[in-house]
Amino acid sequence: MEGFLALLLLLALGWAPRWLRVRACLQGLPPGFPGQGGMGEVVAELFAPLPVLFRLESLPSGPLGLPAQALVGVAWGRTRLHLPLPYRYRRRGEHPVRLTLRVWSALGIGEHTLSLEAGQAVVYPSLRPLPPFRLAPSFFLEGGPAPFGLPDPLEAHSLRPYRPGDPLRLLARKASLRHGEPWVREAEKRLQGGLFLHLDTQSLHPSYPDHAASLAAWLLLEAERRGERYGLSAGEVLPLGRGRGHLERALTLLARLKPTPGPALPPPAPPGSTYLLVSQVAEEAFLEAALRGSARARQGVLLLLPEGYFLYPGERGRPAFGKTPGLERALRARALLAARGLALRVVRGYEIPALHIPPQPP
Repeated sequence: MEGFLALLLLLALGWAPRWLRVRACLQGLPPGFPGQGGMGEVVAELFAPLPVLFRLESLPSGPLGLPAQALVGVAWGRTRLHLPLPYRYRRRGEHPVRLTLRVWSALGIGEHTLSLEAGQAVVYPSLRPLPPFRLAPSFFLEGGPAPFGLPDPLEAHSLRPYRPGDPLRLLARKASLRHGEPWVREAEKRLQGGLFLHLDTQSLHPSYPDHAASLAAWLLLEAERRGERYGLSAGEVLPLGRGRGHLERALTLLARLKPTPGPALPPPAPPGSTYLLVSQVAEEAFLEAALRGSARARQGVLLLLPEGYFLYPGERGRPAFGKTPGLERALRARALLAARGLALRVVRGYEIPALHIPPQPP
């Protein structure tokens, strides 16, 4: 009987690694730009009904700048582990943090290996200065939002005493009679317009998604700095807005931007916005959708990157000869695009983007 029990104990110890349960969570790797570094960690919980030997190792990651880190020890019952992860972001994208857990029984037999994914870290596009891009002159409307059409210019936001120069149309008759002096309605002023940016994900060159995302990140950061509203279409559509949370959502979309074999058709432009489209191929279906989408825009720009990349300030490149099919297609449609309010801007691979547009009359 004692021999049988000893055999059962030996078998249980041998199978103990396979009874292990593990849960891993990534902490301290916030979204950031390439070059940003710091110290994160993986918090792992092991559940072992019998004592086991373990080796928890993080796999190296080039895009995240993660070196291989390892922890070795004995686990029995509930064991909580903290594996430090020094990182320095290098490449745009959403990159997983993977682990390998090797487990042995207390007798050194019955090895079992588990592959884990603790989470993902988001790396924004590389941020490098580019020439500024000014939107079309924005305009103000008075009043609050209306269900249909433009806001009511006489809708009061508050009441105040009359001051010389106030329009008589804002005179509040009942409030003036009640106070015995002229009072006027204070109308809320709301900024209309903004930048709506669409990235065509059809790519013929591996650099195009990174260059397009970097250009978009710079434009959106500049719009946020100037206090302008902005929206983004890059796989998903982010409506016009501003603020830190809105900017983080836009940068996350750019981090996840991936190339597609077919064109990503642009959605309609928000009313009164500056409509900026970026493409490398400019397929016929893309141009047709751009013409339809620009109907409500205040101004439109189609930025074409025929080679899929451009120069940053300070870089030098060699001239690109000949015309790609996408460039020829866009040049043939230049007049039609201009008639619909879309200005064509071509940036070859040896040029720096220059998107200056002369102001249009309101």
